[in-house]
Amino acid sequence: MLPHYDAGLLSPEELEQLAALARKYNIPATKITGAQRIAFLGMEEEAVVALKDELGLPEGKPEQRSRVHYIQACPGKTWCKYGHQDALSLAERIKKLEMDGPLPAKVKVGISGCRFCCCESWMRDIGLAGESKGWRLTFGGNAAGRPRIGDIIADRLSGDEAVELVRKALNYYRQEATSKTRTARFAERLGVEGLKKAVLG
Repeated sequence: MLPHYDAGLLSPEELEQLAALARKYNIPATKITGAQRIAFLGMEEEAVVALKDELGLPEGKPEQRSRVHYIQACPGKTWCKYGHQDALSLAERIKKLEMDGPLPAKVKVGISGCRFCCCESWMRDIGLAGESKGWRLTFGGNAAGRPRIGDIIADRLSGDEAVELVRKALNYYRQEATSKTRTARFAERLGVEGLKKAVLG
Protein backbone atom coordinates (compact mmCIF):
# COMPACT_ATOMS: atom_id res chain seq x y z
CA MET A 1 0.00 0.00 0.00
CA LEU A 2 1.34 3.44 -0.92
CA PRO A 3 -0.48 5.88 1.39
CA HIS A 4 1.35 8.99 0.15
CA TYR A 5 -0.92 9.00 -2.91
CA ASP A 6 -3.95 10.02 -0.84
CA ALA A 7 -6.99 11.45 -2.62
CA GLY A 8 -6.14 9.54 -5.81
CA LEU A 9 -3.95 12.22 -7.39
CA LEU A 10 -1.07 10.94 -9.52
CA SER A 11 1.33 12.91 -11.68
CA PRO A 12 2.90 11.38 -14.82
CA GLU A 13 6.14 11.01 -12.86
CA GLU A 14 4.38 9.12 -10.06
CA LEU A 15 2.70 6.81 -12.57
CA GLU A 16 6.12 6.07 -14.03
CA GLN A 17 7.47 5.40 -10.53
CA LEU A 18 4.65 2.95 -9.83
CA ALA A 19 5.30 1.08 -13.07
CA ALA A 20 9.04 0.92 -12.29
CA LEU A 21 8.37 -0.42 -8.79
CA ALA A 22 5.92 -3.03 -10.12
CA ARG A 23 8.58 -4.27 -12.53
CA LYS A 24 11.42 -4.14 -9.99
CA TYR A 25 9.54 -6.18 -7.39
CA ASN A 26 7.73 -8.40 -9.90
CA ILE A 27 4.34 -7.38 -8.51
CA PRO A 28 1.48 -9.49 -9.98
CA ALA A 29 -1.29 -6.87 -9.70
CA THR A 30 -1.77 -3.20 -8.85
CA LYS A 31 -5.13 -1.86 -7.67
CA ILE A 32 -6.63 1.55 -7.02
CA THR A 33 -8.50 0.96 -3.77
CA GLY A 34 -11.84 2.35 -2.63
CA ALA A 35 -9.78 4.65 -0.40
CA GLN A 36 -8.15 6.17 -3.51
CA ARG A 37 -4.77 4.67 -2.69
CA ILE A 38 -2.53 2.27 -4.58
CA ALA A 39 -2.24 -1.34 -3.46
CA PHE A 40 0.46 -3.71 -4.72
CA LEU A 41 -1.06 -7.19 -4.53
CA GLY A 42 0.49 -10.64 -4.32
CA MET A 43 3.91 -9.58 -3.03
CA GLU A 44 6.22 -11.85 -1.05
CA GLU A 45 6.82 -10.72 2.54
CA GLU A 46 10.51 -10.04 1.91
CA ALA A 47 9.61 -7.82 -1.04
CA VAL A 48 7.07 -5.89 1.07
CA VAL A 49 9.74 -5.13 3.67
CA ALA A 50 12.22 -4.02 0.99
CA LEU A 51 9.59 -1.84 -0.77
CA LYS A 52 8.55 -0.12 2.48
CA ASP A 53 12.19 0.56 3.23
CA GLU A 54 12.83 1.98 -0.24
CA LEU A 55 9.81 4.29 0.00
CA GLY A 56 10.48 5.28 3.60
CA LEU A 57 6.95 4.41 4.71
CA PRO A 58 6.28 5.04 8.43
CA GLU A 59 5.66 2.15 10.80
CA GLY A 60 2.34 1.68 12.57
CA LYS A 61 -1.22 2.54 11.67
CA PRO A 62 -2.07 6.20 10.97
CA GLU A 63 -4.38 6.41 13.99
CA GLN A 64 -1.50 5.26 16.21
CA ARG A 65 0.51 8.16 14.78
CA SER A 66 -2.27 10.67 15.66
CA ARG A 67 -3.51 10.94 12.07
CA VAL A 68 -6.59 9.94 10.07
CA HIS A 69 -6.63 6.53 8.38
CA TYR A 70 -7.34 7.82 4.90
CA ILE A 71 -8.96 10.63 2.96
CA GLN A 72 -11.16 10.30 -0.10
CA ALA A 73 -11.62 13.47 -2.13
CA CYS A 74 -13.42 14.17 -5.38
CA PRO A 75 -11.99 16.50 -8.07
CA GLY A 76 -13.95 19.41 -6.54
CA LYS A 77 -14.34 22.71 -8.31
CA THR A 78 -10.80 22.43 -9.71
CA TRP A 79 -11.79 19.70 -12.17
CA CYS A 80 -15.56 19.18 -11.94
CA LYS A 81 -18.26 21.50 -13.30
CA TYR A 82 -20.56 20.64 -10.37
CA GLY A 83 -18.02 21.43 -7.66
CA HIS A 84 -18.71 24.33 -5.29
CA GLN A 85 -15.55 24.00 -3.18
CA ASP A 86 -11.93 22.92 -3.59
CA ALA A 87 -12.00 19.36 -2.24
CA LEU A 88 -8.42 18.50 -3.20
CA SER A 89 -6.83 21.41 -1.35
CA LEU A 90 -8.89 20.68 1.76
CA ALA A 91 -7.81 17.03 1.58
CA GLU A 92 -4.16 18.09 1.59
CA ARG A 93 -4.71 20.21 4.68
CA ILE A 94 -6.55 17.50 6.62
CA LYS A 95 -3.98 14.90 5.59
CA LYS A 96 -1.35 16.99 7.41
CA LEU A 97 -3.42 17.35 10.60
CA GLU A 98 -1.85 15.77 13.66
CA MET A 99 -4.06 15.28 16.71
CA ASP A 100 -2.93 15.69 20.31
CA GLY A 101 -2.34 11.94 20.59
CA PRO A 102 -3.27 8.55 19.13
CA LEU A 103 -6.91 8.12 18.05
CA PRO A 104 -9.13 5.37 19.55
CA ALA A 105 -9.72 3.73 16.15
CA LYS A 106 -9.25 4.37 12.46
CA VAL A 107 -10.89 7.51 11.08
CA LYS A 108 -11.96 7.73 7.46
CA VAL A 109 -12.59 11.10 5.83
CA GLY A 110 -14.74 11.80 2.79
CA ILE A 111 -14.51 15.21 1.08
CA SER A 112 -17.02 16.01 -1.65
CA GLY A 113 -16.98 19.28 -3.57
CA CYS A 114 -20.77 19.36 -3.96
CA ARG A 115 -23.99 17.80 -2.65
CA PHE A 116 -23.68 14.81 -5.00
CA CYS A 117 -21.25 13.46 -2.38
CA CYS A 118 -19.22 11.30 -4.75
CA CYS A 119 -16.92 10.41 -1.83
CA GLU A 120 -19.79 9.17 0.37
CA SER A 121 -19.21 11.96 2.87
CA TRP A 122 -22.37 11.11 4.82
CA MET A 123 -21.01 7.61 5.53
CA ARG A 124 -17.52 8.57 6.74
CA ASP A 125 -16.24 9.20 10.25
CA ILE A 126 -15.60 12.77 9.13
CA GLY A 127 -17.59 14.07 6.16
CA LEU A 128 -17.17 17.37 4.37
CA ALA A 129 -19.41 18.45 1.51
CA GLY A 130 -19.05 21.65 -0.46
CA GLU A 131 -22.05 23.93 -0.83
CA SER A 132 -22.35 27.33 -2.46
CA LYS A 133 -21.86 29.10 0.89
CA GLY A 134 -19.12 26.89 2.31
CA TRP A 135 -18.44 23.45 3.77
CA ARG A 136 -20.87 21.22 5.67
CA LEU A 137 -19.22 19.06 8.36
CA THR A 138 -20.64 15.73 9.50
CA PHE A 139 -19.34 13.35 12.18
CA GLY A 140 -19.96 9.70 13.00
CA GLY A 141 -20.84 8.16 9.66
CA ASN A 142 -20.22 4.48 8.98
CA ALA A 143 -20.78 2.19 6.01
CA ALA A 144 -20.03 -1.17 7.62
CA GLY A 145 -22.35 -3.81 9.10
CA ARG A 146 -24.12 -1.21 11.23
CA PRO A 147 -24.40 1.70 8.77
CA ARG A 148 -24.97 5.20 10.04
CA ILE A 149 -25.41 8.61 8.44
CA GLY A 150 -23.17 11.18 10.07
CA ASP A 151 -24.56 13.97 12.23
CA ILE A 152 -24.37 17.52 10.90
CA ILE A 153 -22.09 19.50 13.19
CA ALA A 154 -21.90 22.78 11.26
CA ASP A 155 -22.33 24.25 7.80
CA ARG A 156 -21.35 27.35 5.81
CA LEU A 157 -17.77 26.87 6.99
CA SER A 158 -14.71 28.40 5.38
CA GLY A 159 -11.78 26.11 4.69
CA ASP A 160 -9.98 27.35 7.81
CA GLU A 161 -13.08 26.83 9.95
CA ALA A 162 -13.62 23.34 8.56
CA VAL A 163 -10.04 22.25 9.30
CA GLU A 164 -10.21 23.66 12.83
CA LEU A 165 -13.53 21.93 13.59
CA VAL A 166 -12.22 18.62 12.26
CA ARG A 167 -9.24 18.99 14.60
CA LYS A 168 -11.51 19.85 17.57
CA ALA A 169 -13.95 17.00 16.87
CA LEU A 170 -11.20 14.41 16.55
CA ASN A 171 -9.35 15.59 19.66
CA TYR A 172 -12.60 15.41 21.64
CA TYR A 173 -13.23 11.92 20.24
CA ARG A 174 -9.65 11.01 21.18
CA GLN A 175 -10.15 12.17 24.77
CA GLU A 176 -13.59 10.70 25.41
CA ALA A 177 -13.98 7.49 23.35
CA THR A 178 -12.74 4.13 24.56
CA SER A 179 -10.14 2.19 22.60
CA LYS A 180 -11.35 0.63 19.31
CA THR A 181 -14.64 2.58 19.42
CA ARG A 182 -15.41 4.01 15.98
CA THR A 183 -16.93 7.48 15.68
CA ALA A 184 -20.36 6.09 14.75
CA ARG A 185 -20.79 4.27 18.04
CA PHE A 186 -19.28 7.20 19.96
CA ALA A 187 -21.73 9.61 18.29
CA GLU A 188 -24.68 7.33 19.08
CA ARG A 189 -23.74 7.33 22.74
CA LEU A 190 -23.07 11.05 22.96
CA GLY A 191 -25.90 12.35 20.78
CA VAL A 192 -25.65 15.10 18.21
CA GLU A 193 -26.43 17.94 20.63
CA GLY A 194 -23.76 16.75 23.05
CA LEU A 195 -21.27 16.53 20.23
CA LYS A 196 -22.13 20.00 18.95
CA LYS A 197 -21.79 21.47 22.45
CA ALA A 198 -18.39 19.83 22.93
CA VAL A 199 -17.02 20.86 19.53
CA LEU A 200 -18.66 24.25 18.98
CA GLY A 201 -18.49 25.39 22.60
